[in-house]
Amino acid sequence: MDRLLFVDDEPFVLRALKRTFELEGFEVVTANRPADALDLLRNGPGFVVIASDYRMPEMNGAEFLQRARELAPQSYRLLISAVEEFHAAVDSINRGEIYRFVPKPWDRDDLLAIVRAAVDDYHLRRNYQEMTALLHGKNAELSTLNKNLEHRVVERTHDLIEALVTALDQRGAEAVHSRKVAAFCVRLGRELALPAAELAILEQGALIHDVGKIGIPDSILLKNGKLTPEEWVEMKRHPELGYRMLANIPFLEHARRLVLTHHERFDGKGYPLGLSGEELPLAARILHLSEAYESMSGGRSFRAARPAAEVRQEISGCAGTQFDPEVVSAFLRIPAPQWEEIARAAVPPNPTEQSLADLTASFRSPR
Repeated sequence: MDRLLFVDDEPFVLRALKRTFELEGFEVVTANRPADALDLLRNGPGFVVIASDYRMPEMNGAEFLQRARELAPQSYRLLISAVEEFHAAVDSINRGEIYRFVPKPWDRDDLLAIVRAAVDDYHLRRNYQEMTALLHGKNAELSTLNKNLEHRVVERTHDLIEALVTALDQRGAEAVHSRKVAAFCVRLGRELALPAAELAILEQGALIHDVGKIGIPDSILLKNGKLTPEEWVEMKRHPELGYRMLANIPFLEHARRLVLTHHERFDGKGYPLGLSGEELPLAARILHLSEAYESMSGGRSFRAARPAAEVRQEISGCAGTQFDPEVVSAFLRIPAPQWEEIARAAVPPNPTEQSLADLTASFRSPR
């Protein structure tokens, strides 16, 4: 039940107000002294509407309602006053202390309408505040849920990337090549002050840059010796194949662009798109150099690893043609021994060397 507080120093006025509003279904509390009304506001349940006469001893109605506003800011305040005191009411309204001015003597229907409107406004405002608080709470819950989901997506994506890289390693042609390239990219990206978000995408793209080779026949991928022109045409399809394979993984959308462009050259003579210069993102230019460095320094089944000094010299000589000069400069600033240490640290333990007995034991062990 909505509670109303009426304050007036004339008892017969309070009796009339109490009878009128109780018949309308309100709980009515009265006080003939402002001090008593203030005690009610301090110690009792709240009121939806507080109405006060203007001319009273101790303090006038405007002063009382100003004090009442401090104690019960959510309540709607009405000032009941004779017409000759209207200027005081206007001043109170302008200071935001009261909701409406009710002239004395009041019209019963008008007063009922004013109080009902105040009660309706009170509940609308409370409902809005409750809904706003609820909405903020739900937004906080959704934000937490989104962060948890994003974290799970990152974990699942990391697991997927690991599975893809392991699958490439198991092909045997270029074991741990992608892991080394990713480590080189991270170091080179930091040297070039790549932002953390772009660095993370670069590492992802580097790890899966050769994923399209899963679609290349073993007769080409594992061949010892030079490829024929026809075989090269097939091999050069792997960036596009990898890009298409990753099409339905939204979290890898940026990384898959690096998969597509990791064989593009700075001079535009790369493949499959023939992009050049600034058309290539800096991350793609970093990946291209890192991949070439690993290929030359790490060797292949059909080609021996080349000495670090020779590799660095060739990369330096290809600045402005195959490689971005800025990326080459950053690469050369990093000492050769540091690159060798990065390569060693990137090689993980080989699970394929675990014996069948060990695998059986780990499978049967309780979890």
